[in-house]
Amino acid sequence: KKENCMAREVSTNGRKKVETLMKEFNANFPYLNLTIGSMGEDSKFHSCDRTKTLSEIRLKKGSGEVSFSGRKKVETIEKEFHNNFGLTVQICYTTKDGKGYYTAESDNKKTLTELNREKEARGCQKDIWY
Repeated sequence: KKENCMAREVSTNGRKKVETLMKEFNANFPYLNLTIGSMGEDSKFHSCDRTKTLSEIRLKKGSGEVSFSGRKKVETIEKEFHNNFGLTVQICYTTKDGKGYYTAESDNKKTLTELNREKEARGCQKDIWY
């Protein structure tokens, strides 16, 4: 029986630890995972300290909440995360041969449920988070 990821949702307003958010996301979308960090002046992605809360590492001041629901598109999540926290979020997956990838441009138009089901159908590894 297929799990219904559509009804699942993970949300944060900044008080949640990064590693908790990553684990909750993966529990709801088991073939996907999150990496959170910032883009450096060297144009490279720098992962954040996962033991801190989003409020402790945020680059934008203010309040706001981000939710990860099955109906939300990858590009929407990336934009909301940047707008609310000033941080970069990457949705990733691990292929059956153990290689990790960030979502590509074609994946950004898909919802989390679509992407999770596609990665499951392709035999990607489940319950991996970096």
